[in-house]
Amino acid sequence: MIQAFLVALVGATVYMESRLGGQHMLDRPIIIGPIVGLVMGDFTTGLILGGQLELVWMGLVGIGTTTPPDVVVGSALATALAIKTGTNWQTTLTLAIPIALIAQIIAIAIGSFNAIFTHYADRQIEKKNWKGIAIGQWSGTAMLFLSKFVPIIVGYLVGAPVIKVIVRSIPKVIQDGLTQSGNLLPALGIAMLMQLTYDKKYAPFLFLGFGLVAFLKVPMIGIALFGLIIAYVYYQFKPSENNEEDLL
Repeated sequence: MIQAFLVALVGATVYMESRLGGQHMLDRPIIIGPIVGLVMGDFTTGLILGGQLELVWMGLVGIGTTTPPDVVVGSALATALAIKTGTNWQTTLTLAIPIALIAQIIAIAIGSFNAIFTHYADRQIEKKNWKGIAIGQWSGTAMLFLSKFVPIIVGYLVGAPVIKVIVRSIPKVIQDGLTQSGNLLPALGIAMLMQLTYDKKYAPFLFLGFGLVAFLKVPMIGIALFGLIIAYVYYQFKPSENNEEDLL
């Protein structure tokens, strides 16, 4: 029960940081996974799952009034259940997606429900009731906190035994399929990000990085170092605005 409370508290707290303290990207899987792993006593698994889930959802952006799948609940709950049940990370990735989609529905419902507190605060503004305005604002904030806290703690308490039974009853051929699907999900996340950021001008650098990893087996730290050097050289040789004006 204590672990369930702490996992839910982690998920809800990092989410509220982006609502109250500014967006510092603490509500990302790569942050949530290791913290949940630390709470569950398995930091390594939390770190691995956080990194894999970040690859899956790194291209996910909520624009305007759109509500994307709930990355916070999906990451926190999937990581906790994976460590609790001992399932492999590939299977966990396939579980994280439906969890996030279900939590997305809850988030949409809470957002609509919070309109009640918004209208309440508007009425208090007309009355110049400053205490009433604060009540309206903090009531909506409390609902946002609970929209993450409650699904995580309920999912953890109810889900762990259920997930254990489901995993044990899944035929091996299905488990192998889930494993392969889990292997594909990070690649899908990267593809979504590339779709948003791909530029023909910088495409050679993308394929250079791919070639270094695929054919020369350069580790990721080495790729990052090469990228830093290339970025510095590119910046040095790129004409400045003053130089362009002189040429004209």
